[in-house]
Amino acid sequence: MEKLASDIKEQVLDNKFCQKLAEEFNHSNGRAGSKALQATQVQGWFLNKFPALKPTCVPTASQEKASASEVNVSVSKKKSAVSEEKVLPLDTSISNNEDEVSPIFQTETRDKIPELEELEFEAKSAKDSAWYDIAMFLAHRRNRADEVEVRVRFEGFGADEDEWVNVKKCIRQRSIPLESSQCGCIVEGDLVLCFREANDEALHFDAHVLEVQRKQHDIRGCRCVFLVEYDHDRSQETVSLKRLSRRPKYF
Repeated sequence: MEKLASDIKEQVLDNKFCQKLAEEFNHSNGRAGSKALQATQVQGWFLNKFPALKPTCVPTASQEKASASEVNVSVSKKKSAVSEEKVLPLDTSISNNEDEVSPIFQTETRDKIPELEELEFEAKSAKDSAWYDIAMFLAHRRNRADEVEVRVRFEGFGADEDEWVNVKKCIRQRSIPLESSQCGCIVEGDLVLCFREANDEALHFDAHVLEVQRKQHDIRGCRCVFLVEYDHDRSQETVSLKRLSRRPKYF
């Protein structure tokens, strides 16, 4: 796929091309029994791998997420007993020294509580433990344990991929993608939603931050490095900020 992006560039984001590539993956032997891959996921993989490409087809689910307000603030490196989210000021300096850390100034910020009609949600699929944006709620019921379940349709998927999910355990407000200037709001111990590429899949999983290596920002943006552990299989991976989304936080 990397060779395709290199050879035909923006053409890899074309609707028909993404759909054809998704169908080829779905018919491969290695994906037998897996959740059907959608054209929007293929496009999302190209956009995350090659951010310089400009989309020409439908926006990805991550692009549709609400952007967090940017505040010129920052935090200490250690997480306090009460998990307070913090953000760094935009660093426009350029440095070739990878060991030099951006200056940090203490203060705190929290998200504005949205109106009910503004709320958007994501759901955890029982098929692969990944989180998907919800396009619509279709029905509700109570299971044998008297817990409420809802039938949801995932963004970018058809009716054949609808699922019944537990409201309390598997439904929540959408996670928020981070800008380069907001890397300071992610500290050790935080729960994040992490974009993961493996086995021909590009999915979002819950993960906890184990370690943060602060780096000097440059013209490319944030260069900090985050060691995360995925909740569903306990595997660990070192990732950049662009692969992380944070959980909403209110007073």
